[in-house]
Amino acid sequence: MEPTLLLGIAFGFLSSLGPFAIDLYLPAMPGMAQTMAADSGAVQRTLSAFFLGLALAQIPLGTLGDHYGRRRPLIGGLLLFAIASIACAMATSLDMLIACRFLQGMGACAGTSSVRAMIRDRHSGHRAAQLMAFTFLIIGISPVLAPLAGSYLLQAMSWRGLFLLLAGGGAMALIAVAFFLPESLPPERRLHRQPMLHAYGRLLGTPAFLGWTLVAGLATTVPFAFVTAAPFIYTHGFGLTAHQYSLLLALNAVTSIIATQFAPTLMRRLGARPLVTGVALVAMGATALIAMAGLTASVPITLFQPYSMLLFALSGFILTPAAISALDAAAGGAGAAAGLLGTLQLAITAAASAAVSLLPSVSILPLTGVLGVSFLTMLLVMMALGGAQRRAPS
Repeated sequence: MEPTLLLGIAFGFLSSLGPFAIDLYLPAMPGMAQTMAADSGAVQRTLSAFFLGLALAQIPLGTLGDHYGRRRPLIGGLLLFAIASIACAMATSLDMLIACRFLQGMGACAGTSSVRAMIRDRHSGHRAAQLMAFTFLIIGISPVLAPLAGSYLLQAMSWRGLFLLLAGGGAMALIAVAFFLPESLPPERRLHRQPMLHAYGRLLGTPAFLGWTLVAGLATTVPFAFVTAAPFIYTHGFGLTAHQYSLLLALNAVTSIIATQFAPTLMRRLGARPLVTGVALVAMGATALIAMAGLTASVPITLFQPYSMLLFALSGFILTPAAISALDAAAGGAGAAAGLLGTLQLAITAAASAAVSLLPSVSILPLTGVLGVSFLTMLLVMMALGGAQRRAPS
C-alpha cells in the first residue's frame, strides 16, 4: 500500500492540534503577562506545562493503542483536548491556566502518538518517511498560520477567545476521527497479553532506539525552544510588534516545511546517520558564530532572522530521519514505541523550554546556549551509533 497525500493530510491535521495550541497564542503572551501581573518567565511556563502534558500521556496512550486499537485512545484524547481548551479560556489565575494547559497537552498528544503508530502500522523505512513528511507538511503550516491568525484575532477578541477556537478545532477533529478515520491495527495484531513493563523494558534496552529518540527530541527542541523565547526577544530585544514578529515566525516555518519535504529523499540517498551528522555540524557552526557575535555586540535583526530560518530548515532535515529510524529500530508494538519516543522526545523539549524560560528573555545568548548544547549532543550520539554499527559484525 503506497503512502497517500490524503492520508498524510489527515494525519497532519490530527498532529497539528498540539503545535497549533502552542503557536496560536504566542502573540498574546506579552499581553497575558500584563493582564495577570506576571513576568515573562511565568507566562512561558504555560508552554512548559503543555510540553510536559504532551510527554507524560504518550506512554499510556501508546500502550492502550497496542491493546485496544488506535481509534479509541485517539477519540478519548481529542475529547480531553476540547474540554481542557474550554477550561483554559475560563482560567482565573496563572496557576489555573498552567494546570489546564497541562491537561490540554495530554489531550493533544493523542494525535501525535496515535498518528505515529498508525504510520508504523502501515509502513517502514522510506515509505514511512514519505508519509511522515506529508504529515509534517500540515504540521508545518501551523507555525505559519497560527501566529499570524493569533495576531489578527487578538484585534477582535481576547486571548480567552483563542482557546475557545482551539476547543472548536478539537471538536472537529473528534467528529472526523469518529466517522471517517479507519482503524489501522486489526484485532489479530493487538498485544492483548503482553505486559506493559516488558515492552518498554525491551525498548529501553535498545541503544539504537534510545539514540535516535534522543536526536528526535533535540531536533524538536530547536523550534520549540525558539518559540518559547522568540516573543520576548522580538518585542523587547528588537522592538517589533506582535504582527511583525508573527511574519518572521512564518518565514521560519516555511523554511522548515520545505526542508522536511526533501528529508525522505536525502535519507534514502545519504543514509540517516550521515545526513543528521552533516546537518548537526552546520547547525553547531552557525550557532557558535552568532553566539560569539552576541558576546561582542548587539546582534541585529538582519543577522538573527537568517540564522533562525537556517535553524528551522536544519531541524526539518533531522526530524523525519530521526523519528523513522527510532521506530524502525524498535521491536514489538508500534504504539509502545511511538509512545516512548514521544515521551522522551517531548520531555527533552520541555526541559529545554523550561531552561529558556528561567533565563533572561531579551538576550539571544541563553537561546543559543541551549541550541548549541543540543547540536553538540546530536553529534556525540551520531558518533556513538556509528561506533556501535562498526562493532556489530564482530
